[in-house]
Amino acid sequence: MRAGISARIFIFFIFAIFTAAVPARAGVKLLPPENGVYHSAHPDFGVRDDLATADRVSAFTDSARKKIVWAYISSHWDDGIKFPSESCMALADSGVIPLVGIMPWSELRQGIPEKRYTLERILNGDFDREINSYAKSARDLGFPIMVEFGPEANGSWFPWSGVWNGRSADEYGERGVPDGPERFRDAYRHIVEIFRAAGALDVTWVFHISSEAAPNEPWNSARWYYPGDEWVDWIGLSAYGRLRGGEAKPLENIMRKNYPGMTSISALKPIALLEFGVSEGIDKASWIEDALRLINSGRYPRLKAVSWWNKIYRADGSRSTLEIDSSLESLEAYREGIKDLIESPRWEVIDDSGS
Repeated sequence: MRAGISARIFIFFIFAIFTAAVPARAGVKLLPPENGVYHSAHPDFGVRDDLATADRVSAFTDSARKKIVWAYISSHWDDGIKFPSESCMALADSGVIPLVGIMPWSELRQGIPEKRYTLERILNGDFDREINSYAKSARDLGFPIMVEFGPEANGSWFPWSGVWNGRSADEYGERGVPDGPERFRDAYRHIVEIFRAAGALDVTWVFHISSEAAPNEPWNSARWYYPGDEWVDWIGLSAYGRLRGGEAKPLENIMRKNYPGMTSISALKPIALLEFGVSEGIDKASWIEDALRLINSGRYPRLKAVSWWNKIYRADGSRSTLEIDSSLESLEAYREGIKDLIESPRWEVIDDSGS
């Protein structure tokens, strides 16, 4: 028997134990570690994340010399609303939790409005049948996953951003809430409700914002996008020191700016650096050292997971140099800095209301 299949059978066994003594409509969610911070990653699964394999997970963990709790895969809707079951099973084969990022766009082009999967049409129920089938595919996996809808919604580069869905107008929904973020909030809730109605309860829901809002205006604040504690299990942030040239921004600066807002939108939910990294430069190794020292320091007590973005190529085909082994010095700094990070998940049985 292949080692990957053995890992998946072990996962099934563990969740059978968790759910054996609870009602039939109970699910399992990922809890934060009691102490410390989870080690997770975006291994290099290709630009579209359609190359998720146990071997590619191993390539990252072998390089890092440490296992990961979850691995991220994008679920693009340009070829229809199809759940990435095979990729999720491949990740389960490798012993890690799949984190599925729902990307509701039809062209995979940044900085333009969506023509098909608009938030308004999602809210109108135009795709409920397809999303229900999508949710049932998630349910039928038989093991728990994580899901985020519309990552970095406060960034104008994605068509599900408030920029493309009403901006600061106040004509839709609640008075006093900007329409663009409100439509995203309600679409997120709608997706979660479809999953729950379909019996897809072994889902840990993740809310994901960018550390750099675009535009940086009050109406585009993360608090307007947040669906609420009833619909979200983890709150996450994209935090890059540098994506291309120039001086890297220290992680401390990013956290000092964003942490208060993240803790204010929910008093309870754990926080993750869902996308985390820095491109190669003369200061990359020292940036990694400083960043991981900060993460391990406990200075931000609600920070409970980090996930390094290890893709080799950008969407435009150019090298990212974000990978941990872009230089020997960077790799050594990463290996040393993650030694105390947590690599084993902790679970909780919940009822179908999410409580």
